Amino acid sequence: MAGETRVAGRERDPGLLTAIEAAGGLRALARKAGRRSHQALGKWVKVPRCEVFAIAAASGVDAEILRPDLADWIKTERTRRLLERAREKFSVRTGLTPGAAATVKRPEKGDPQTFDLLDLGMVTAATRFAARERGLDVRAVFAAPAGGAGGKPTPAQSARAYGAALAVVVGRVSSETVAGVLGLTRQNVDGAAERYLRARDGDDPEDGETVMERGRVRRAKSAEDGLWEAERRFIGELSGEGGR
Repeated sequence: MAGETRVAGRERDPGLLTAIEAAGGLRALARKAGRRSHQALGKWVKVPRCEVFAIAAASGVDAEILRPDLADWIKTERTRRLLERAREKFSVRTGLTPGAAATVKRPEKGDPQTFDLLDLGMVTAATRFAARERGLDVRAVFAAPAGGAGGKPTPAQSARAYGAALAVVVGRVSSETVAGVLGLTRQNVDGAAERYLRARDGDDPEDGETVMERGRVRRAKSAEDGLWEAERRFIGELSGEGGR
């Protein structure tokens, strides 16, 4: 191991040294990472960004330990990969092939609209989940009028906004597509997704202490664990690995 602590006269990064030691040496790490030779890996001073997850899997060392300076990116990338896997598993499990088209004609609309079949399935799954979470009939949620009731949304409208947010945030469906499927405007969907993220992540302009965000003063509150738990249940449903 002593000869593996330096390369080209420079000390290796502690994260990389941890991975080498955990894997049983440089050659072993290269082998477990699926590299044909260890020479290229041996030139590293630290784990490259593009290799963080591969080296984490090969060594059993958390990605954040390998590159603590990339902790924010790692969190975001891990979430992105999780959601992409959920979408892929949903596609396989339901047989909704990406790229296949479906045409939908809503009674209140003029011309029929064509959607990606997988996106359509995602929006439907998110809306059904939201209806169950709120104890509502899914048909009432889909049929809820577009406008509010005196400025205050009905339970069905609130559930539909929740489903729209999940379709965007978890299902990776564009807000334009979600709007078209649910009979809303794109602004409605973008607003629902933003409100959901603020509540889930702990940023509410109506409560708590003030924080600066995007050049504006907002009031912050703690994140809503219930929304995180519900989101994990929905991801489990998409993947076929959990949920009700």
